[in-house]
Amino acid sequence: MRKRYFHWIIVVFGLFCTIYGIYLLVYHASHGNGLSVPALALLIAGSVALIFVISLALYTYFSRKKISDSAPAPKPAEPEAEKPVEEPKPEPKPEPKPEPKPQPEKRIVGEPKDDTDIDDTPVYEDSPRSSGGYSSPYSYSTVYVKQVGYGPVLRIEGNRIVDMRSNTYYRIEGDRLMQEGYGIRYEIRGNAIRDAFGGFLYEYNGSSINKTFGGHYASVSGNYITVYDLSMKYEMTGDLSKKQILAVAVLLFGRY
Repeated sequence: MRKRYFHWIIVVFGLFCTIYGIYLLVYHASHGNGLSVPALALLIAGSVALIFVISLALYTYFSRKKISDSAPAPKPAEPEAEKPVEEPKPEPKPEPKPEPKPQPEKRIVGEPKDDTDIDDTPVYEDSPRSSGGYSSPYSYSTVYVKQVGYGPVLRIEGNRIVDMRSNTYYRIEGDRLMQEGYGIRYEIRGNAIRDAFGGFLYEYNGSSINKTFGGHYASVSGNYITVYDLSMKYEMTGDLSKKQILAVAVLLFGRY
């Protein structure tokens, strides 16, 4: 925020000096006073300030664009291949001795004819299927973050986070929180998260979420996140990792 105020101050200063310098030059020229040195100095100072602001804006724009272009494109999720399940082979039955068999008699369905009619083949249960592919450090069960009294705010599926308020999609890649269609937005450094183009925002220690420059802001107890002044309370429908908690904090509470 301080940088933006500084930029606006330079813009206002440059416009004022430029306009006032031009006015003084025209005024002195129209009255036959010749070239005014103060007016020329104001015009030069205003022009330099405006050129500086425009150059800084262009530099910032191309720097962000370069970072966004260099960010790796999201890889499409590959379906996990299932390993074929080998069916168990029944144990071979001993061949019975050839004996003359009597003609079949009518009997109740399900009732065995005699002791030799009972099938002693062992029954095997299919073993549980195991899925292939790499193992993710995130649980792919869907977790919702709900504002108590209002409803769901965020939907978390592994390393993907959906802000349901604006239908914006994010994903955690290593130590970076990326916004789909934009690029890197935040960076996670240990127990803290920072703006990709600014300073640190929040820290997560134990059961406390702190503003890096502001102290305690919210607490995490069980499946609830509660703001220090009890003005807002959120419920999580499942467990989240430290990185997911930091991402949730910055998406819920934003920059400051």
